[in-house]
Amino acid sequence: MGGPVKVCLYLEHSRRHTWSGGIRRAHENHMKALRAAGVEFTTDPGDRFDVLHVHSIGARSVYLVEKYTGRRPVVIHSHTTAEDFANSFVMSDSIAPYLGRFLRYYYGKADLIIAPSPYAREVLRRYEVDRPIEVVSNGVDLRRFTPHPRKRVLVRGRHRLTGTVVFAVGLVLLRKGVDTFCQVAEALPELTFAWFGRIHRAVKPETLRVLEQAPPNVRFMGYVEDITEAYAAGDIFFFPSHVENEGLAILEAAAAGRPLVLRDAECFAGRYVHEANCLMAADVDGLAAQVRRLAGDPALAQRLGAAARAYAERHSLERVGARLREIYAGLG
Repeated sequence: MGGPVKVCLYLEHSRRHTWSGGIRRAHENHMKALRAAGVEFTTDPGDRFDVLHVHSIGARSVYLVEKYTGRRPVVIHSHTTAEDFANSFVMSDSIAPYLGRFLRYYYGKADLIIAPSPYAREVLRRYEVDRPIEVVSNGVDLRRFTPHPRKRVLVRGRHRLTGTVVFAVGLVLLRKGVDTFCQVAEALPELTFAWFGRIHRAVKPETLRVLEQAPPNVRFMGYVEDITEAYAAGDIFFFPSHVENEGLAILEAAAAGRPLVLRDAECFAGRYVHEANCLMAADVDGLAAQVRRLAGDPALAQRLGAAARAYAERHSLERVGARLREIYAGLG
């Protein structure tokens, strides 16, 4: 594609809570990344554009993909998989297999698919999607998440948080390991555990039972307008999620220099390495032991926090924008 390219970076219902915070933030990150890379873009499919880049799977997204297939290059971002939809909401386990079949059809319409991690690319290959797939991180705004001591004091004071705070960020879901989060908290009653994120009205009933039975040292902080406050307030980012296509909250915590404790899960393999840029374990006892280690070893926490920040720097918006610019230019 010769000359400057204008991209339609489309997210259906972008101003509503239709999509999870992670997908919305990924869309916002890519807008910032394109600005940094000097790529002209619009979010309105009614404007003139050369490349359609869709971030969502709703009815209008499907319509636009069908409309422009064969007329303009179509890029689809694989934020959604059946694997990360299951074990989340009411009926999600029953719907997930049908979602997988739809995604095989939908992603198959793209001229190119962008997967946010090697794991997400592997999932698409299991779907037998016969389209080119490029791995491009959702990216992280390093400046936005750089630690701010004054903000930390203010936020912790407002929420009455003291001592070492073990925290997570995201929708409160079983798939993200909220049950494990509570079980580890129960094993470490001397620490405060705080989960920042909405409790969706359509969560599985089992999730609500976990919340009702949570130990007294667990606090569910709810939706936070300025998500940087969560990373300022917390000390150890503990995210026992079972499946993440990338895990934008982990990148944000890493950018904030917080040491990471993650579940030893397939989705993190090759990106997060135990003892190098995080601590990992496969079960409640192991995860509790790793959190306890960090809480009692400031030097280890500092080392792993610095390693996490270095990892985040490799996923800067500037790097993401430059890669997207290359991809768009290569579409003909």
